[in-house]
Amino acid sequence: MIGFLAAAILSFVPAFIYATIAYWLDRFEKEPRRLLFGAFFWGAFVATLGAIVWTGLAQASLAMFIGEASAEVAGTTLLAPLVEESLKGLAVVIIMLAFPEEFDSRLDGMLYAAITALGFAATENVLYLYFAGYAEGGIGGLITLFVLRVILGGWGHAVYTAWIGLGLAMSRLHPNRTVRIISPFAGWLLAVCLHALHNTMAVVLAGTFGLTGLG
Repeated sequence: MIGFLAAAILSFVPAFIYATIAYWLDRFEKEPRRLLFGAFFWGAFVATLGAIVWTGLAQASLAMFIGEASAEVAGTTLLAPLVEESLKGLAVVIIMLAFPEEFDSRLDGMLYAAITALGFAATENVLYLYFAGYAEGGIGGLITLFVLRVILGGWGHAVYTAWIGLGLAMSRLHPNRTVRIISPFAGWLLAVCLHALHNTMAVVLAGTFGLTGLG
């Protein structure tokens, strides 16, 4: 219980700090806090739960064809980025469609996406810090993953998903019709590729140096 509480505090407090920094950067036209809290909530609970379910189902289905070991690698390096970025991006799509008057700059799209991603990262970090950190290595394991995931990699999810927000904003605001059509898909693809690159590097580090819980 104490370990899980510590993991939650070490994950959510920094996430709120990072979200505050992102909110501060939007200095000229502040977005409604209710939408930002909604985006954070979506990332922390809706997207996280959805990612666990859908990635698990996809990985289990894939394991029937390529085996469990290969499916686990594919789940981390490919399936997780595809599912997670899609679910996080969905929050931004909903905000753009439901509150178009609050989605009137490229920074708006990036901010909503980053806040959603920080919520997702907070819950994901709780799970990693507790199960891969504290449960396996005690306080030392928890602190190690806290430094690696929350301090060094704390902005990772926000950076990936911000590209989706930028792409969606351009689809709404850019004067060129071709750019408006292409930009959402380009932003999503870039987010997935960056996420997949990070997770692939995490798998390599796990195999080379025994560092787990980075993906």
